[in-house]
Amino acid sequence: MRKLEISKVHDAYGSPGECPLCTLLQAAEETYLQSFTHSRVMEPNVRVKTNESGFCPDHYRKLYARENKLGLALVVHTHLAGKLPGLKAAIDAGAAPGRRGKERLESAASQIARLRDTCFLCDLLREDRDRYCFTVLYLWEKDEEFLPEFRASKGFCLPHFADMIAAALRSLRPDRRGRWMEETAALMTGALERLEREVHAFTQLHRDTSRGLGTEEERTALARTLQKLAGGEFRLERAGAG
Repeated sequence: MRKLEISKVHDAYGSPGECPLCTLLQAAEETYLQSFTHSRVMEPNVRVKTNESGFCPDHYRKLYARENKLGLALVVHTHLAGKLPGLKAAIDAGAAPGRRGKERLESAASQIARLRDTCFLCDLLREDRDRYCFTVLYLWEKDEEFLPEFRASKGFCLPHFADMIAAALRSLRPDRRGRWMEETAALMTGALERLEREVHAFTQLHRDTSRGLGTEEERTALARTLQKLAGGEFRLERAGAG
């Protein structure tokens, strides 16, 4: 049986925001980023994985913004050293003349794209996401005290709603799956309709300057709507009113 994250899920449902999974995964990502500014970045088992996978562009930027640039440089050096022979071969093959030049260029592009699309931190976060989805479904099915929290929530962001549907297909019996989907669909529809009204009020706030700063709900409407639409790709704390 998968490890459950019961207390973390309860805490996330008690937090503000449009998606409890976003809350959970943002906290997990921050924990991983902090750990990589300290000794974890040099642990042998971690180095093996980072040598192979490296990081995606977003996580490279986030790690570079932290303090431990030496640790990051050591990881990047061994990762690049390991990938360099294959990259050089692909680049050289793509540059070689001949009738099959298109195929070689496509192969080089594919290898470079694979390097960009692998990420040790993203792999960890995908494992966390699947565990959190499983825990939400477990609590919905088994814990009567969780049901009021779930039914009073705002559902999920759209990307995590898709993840939850996939998890329900794997974890719930068809009859329970249908009941879960019925309850969750009502939450999602209600949240999307509410956000449509709220983001419209945001646009009106900026047209009618006589209203001043408006209400907290109006000022945060765009940020919350983007969180609902884009999930973890949009960080709510970065948003402003303007």
